[in-house]
Amino acid sequence: MEFPNLNTCKNLISAFATAALVAGCGGGSDDSPTPAPVDTRNTMVEPAQVVRWSIPGFDGIAIAGVAAATDGGVWTVGAEGGLYGRPFLRKIGGSANNPCGTDGLRYVEELSTRFERRQGPTSISTVQDGTFYVGFVAVGRVYAARFDEATCRLDTGFGDQGVVQVPTPRFATVQALNVRRHTDGHVLTALTITGAVELRRFDATGQWDTGFGTEGLAVNPNTDGFWFGGLAVGADGQILVSGSVILPFSTRPALLRLDAQGKPVASFGDGGVQRYPEITGVAGALGLLVEQDRVVFVGGTATSVATSDFGSNDSFIAAADLATGRLLPGFGDGGFLRWDWGYGNSNQIFSIVPNGRGGYTTCGHTIRSLVAGQPAALVDITGTGQFDASVPYQGRRLIAGTNAAGCAGMARLPDGRLAVGINDAKQVVVAFFAQ
Repeated sequence: MEFPNLNTCKNLISAFATAALVAGCGGGSDDSPTPAPVDTRNTMVEPAQVVRWSIPGFDGIAIAGVAAATDGGVWTVGAEGGLYGRPFLRKIGGSANNPCGTDGLRYVEELSTRFERRQGPTSISTVQDGTFYVGFVAVGRVYAARFDEATCRLDTGFGDQGVVQVPTPRFATVQALNVRRHTDGHVLTALTITGAVELRRFDATGQWDTGFGTEGLAVNPNTDGFWFGGLAVGADGQILVSGSVILPFSTRPALLRLDAQGKPVASFGDGGVQRYPEITGVAGALGLLVEQDRVVFVGGTATSVATSDFGSNDSFIAAADLATGRLLPGFGDGGFLRWDWGYGNSNQIFSIVPNGRGGYTTCGHTIRSLVAGQPAALVDITGTGQFDASVPYQGRRLIAGTNAAGCAGMARLPDGRLAVGINDAKQVVVAFFAQ
């Protein structure tokens, strides 16, 4: 709407009666300036607490994940040089004295001096009985290490002075090592290599379990390849792996299910692998949760439901029957919920945790534009696969203060708070939100 300028109104005063002025300048009418439309995409929120740090130098730092500490604090693991340099632990908060020092940051010199400087952490397990595990992919070796909460150091009573080396295929390109606690004190390792995933299991002393899988090794049974996305364990020890299978010029979301002994579950999908052609586009599954009778997983696609968003990516959340792997039609729209944030660029989510209200919180990032940046993003979904309307807008939150961000992981703390680990422009951010 356009309004007369000041000079126009002065001319009207001299030429017309007061009644004409009232009509021409809007006085006395019900018209008022139309408020600027609210951009529902801009859902920026301030965390309740933020811890941000960096180091001098060009390469910066990054973290591979976060885990809830026993005393209510948070553990992070990362490295210089964007996960390819000297590794460190940082303990944030908690009720106990910080074993990692005054600022909670400690470089793991027992690894960087024993092997070499570059030890790239790729995952962190949950904390149990005062210890946690970290997966490393380093130059010439892949290994899992166990750390003691009380000392912020390697647990040298485990394996070979605190580490166990993971066997790798000859000439294979190893991308990551995911570690996850299993049953009876065992720990699973999922080795990500090009087009395949290899799972093994070791016990609490660091000895490999040769009865797991076939002579100690479980692999994806399908012939169309499997790109690893995430790893989860059910209450009875069953193992779920998310990822994607390979199609000509494309990929398709898929789940792999193994029993507690590492054998494919034949009734799940096709010989243990369930594919999801309903989720169209070049797509893959990432973070996942195993519940009593279903598995809930998230991921992204390289296509968009918004046809105006050229080159945009969507995010999705889906729920599948734990016995068969088939999508549950009562969740979302036909088994999944898919969305576009509304910006003409990508929106991707990577991890998922329960939100304490019967639903889920997902974590990722949204590329707003080259100028507006790429903030970290949270999306809350109900247990039935709908946007959580109690969190404006449509469950979506952009995290203020992040601008070139990627989500490194989340942890739900005993007091209900959510800790979000973020890599942001060669710095690290751990943001805390109330329940």
